[in-house]
Amino acid sequence: MQSTEQILASAPGSSQLPSTSQTPSRVLVVEPHPTLRTVLVQRLRQDGHLAAAVGSAIEAVDLCREQSPDLLVSAEILEQNTAMRLAQQLGCSVIVLTARSGVEPLVSLLDEGADDVLRKPFGLEELAARCRTLLKRGRIGLQEKVAVGPLEVHLLLRQVTLSEKPVELSPREFALLCALLMPPGIVRSRQELLRLAWPPFSGGPRSVDTQVLTLRRKLEQAGLGEGGGITTVRQQGYRFSIDNI
Repeated sequence: MQSTEQILASAPGSSQLPSTSQTPSRVLVVEPHPTLRTVLVQRLRQDGHLAAAVGSAIEAVDLCREQSPDLLVSAEILEQNTAMRLAQQLGCSVIVLTARSGVEPLVSLLDEGADDVLRKPFGLEELAARCRTLLKRGRIGLQEKVAVGPLEVHLLLRQVTLSEKPVELSPREFALLCALLMPPGIVRSRQELLRLAWPPFSGGPRSVDTQVLTLRRKLEQAGLGEGGGITTVRQQGYRFSIDNI
């Protein structure tokens, strides 16, 4: 599995990476229950994290083939796997969500190397706070702003400016732009963009194409140039090309 540095170094236009003091926080939720994982990933996105959610360890490994998450939030028991083994495979910190009661299971998980353990049922704000604490303790924290040339994306404020002038985007267009920008130059398949910018089970490849089209038009109208900096890569997906800025 490539490191973040290797991926950035090999990205087209990598010499012009976005000017930001912190790299984006990538949080992966692995939870078999569809309703719970939808709620969790939506709450984490509110804090400005790049959050994605899947239902199994197999999907998690497949999603992270090119880049590991900074933090894994996972149910303790997964089909043919566990949260601890998955965290070892992905090489990242982990918050384990357990349904077991009593002190002994919590102590056991911490002794095995879990960075934190949260017992179900739990409050969304408690989970969000624990994620913030672990991310700040490591090499990253909450990213406030990404700047690529004249384009600035304020993650926590959910605002976009071009040459200091506001660009009005819908929530979906904003999420899509963030997925394409972090980092710029990386080709994102339609399936990746669905996982990063759409709630689970709420869209398809045509939805991605439609939103990319509207995002391009708005960025073009704002003055970013032809295509709004978004390039179609045949049979692969889309990438944000900083060479066009």
